[in-house]
Amino acid sequence: MELLYVCIGGFFGAIARFLMFNVFAKKERATLFVNVSGSFLLVLFMPYMTTDWQQLLIAIGFFGAYTTFSTFTLDAVQLAKTSKKEAALYVVRMLSYSAVAMLVAYMLDSMLRR
Repeated sequence: MELLYVCIGGFFGAIARFLMFNVFAKKERATLFVNVSGSFLLVLFMPYMTTDWQQLLIAIGFFGAYTTFSTFTLDAVQLAKTSKKEAALYVVRMLSYSAVAMLVAYMLDSMLRR
């Protein structure tokens, strides 16, 4: 049953990611968006995932398929072939924006729980 929850969540996460890649003209921007928004939303929703099945479905399944480290890495390598500076900026932006998104979500959750 656990695998089914992960599969269902992954199915919808992959579709959401596919849709975001169709919204953005540049693949790197889509990857940045899904990783930053995924970081924000996962931290925001995590306190409300109180059961194992919710964590399997949403955290592991949906957000596991929605966000992607492998695409981020591939994008950085591809950018480095044409501009090492652009690749470095991309990596810094991805990591810093994702960290900020997680902190904002954590602070928002703290404020909402008061």
